Amino acid sequence: MFELEGFTIENSYNTAQYKALKSNKILLVFLTKKGCSACNKALMKMINSKRLTSLIEKNAVFVLVYRNQEESFPIEMLYTTQYPTLFFLDREELFTCKALRGNINITKTMDCLHP
Repeated sequence: MFELEGFTIENSYNTAQYKALKSNKILLVFLTKKGCSACNKALMKMINSKRLTSLIEKNAVFVLVYRNQEESFPIEMLYTTQYPTLFFLDREELFTCKALRGNINITKTMDCLHP
């Protein structure tokens, strides 16, 4: 778990899912892979957007998931080939918004975070 100004980044899918259920928030999954500089840039872009981090804190639990990590997560994520990808999941792990792939658009991300 990483705590930043505005919100926390979880590094365990199971912990994040539990927190999302408990707090009645959506689960915002940032799927990445090790050594992906575009992924790191996209994450920094998200972190540096005050409006976005405020929405994340209010409406979502953010989790950073690495390709091929040991912990289980929804099967749809296993077939992802473009990194980074953002997934927005409800309490039943169903998509609440179309996945955002590649260069993460802050405006589209914010649109998906509104209840």
